[in-house]
Amino acid sequence: MAANTAPATPLNPLESQRFSRRDARRRAFLDAAMQLFMEKGYGATSLHDVVSRSGGSLSTLYEMFGNKAGLFRELIEDKCAAVSGMFEEASVADLPLEEALTRFAHLLLGLCSSGVAAAAYRLLIAEGPQNPELVTTFFENGPDAGRARMANYLKVQAARGALQLDDPLLAAERFCGMLFSDLDLRLACGLPLPPQFRGANLDRHIAGSIRAFVKAHRP
Repeated sequence: MAANTAPATPLNPLESQRFSRRDARRRAFLDAAMQLFMEKGYGATSLHDVVSRSGGSLSTLYEMFGNKAGLFRELIEDKCAAVSGMFEEASVADLPLEEALTRFAHLLLGLCSSGVAAAAYRLLIAEGPQNPELVTTFFENGPDAGRARMANYLKVQAARGALQLDDPLLAAERFCGMLFSDLDLRLACGLPLPPQFRGANLDRHIAGSIRAFVKAHRP
């Protein structure tokens, strides 16, 4: 039997409005949760606190996220997708390699040098020993997921002859390590942003990291 290739029925205005309201409610929950986790800590924040801060209902929050762990997981996924999700865009695969890596580097370092990221590092360090699942959730749905997306992109580029790779995931980890240096540790300790991550210095740092990476994996 032939597959049904008919286009999906477009949403009517009322359905579009309903989905728009739902997306806005989801965003409000996530924003409120991030603020509260940073202010009070993960363990001291309740779902009632999130609803009080964001509006909406507890039943809607449970429907969307399941529980507090699910809310934290989706919060991390959301931040990660804002950076590494670019590798899943169809247009990115056809960009020149250096251009795609530059775009990714700016997104990644922009997120990691923000005040929100620094507070998240401190939260994990402070609460990780009491809540090890918090750290596991963070890495599985944040850095690990992001590097996996990048590794898939690098694998495609290697298949096209742009790179020579034995292990795309290891290559992704090395590239991110070159970008970070000890940035995350410095921010977690409350130190200011190092000079190489400011202004024109950031462009030079990114360009140098990309040159070294491409040279190391040149076919």
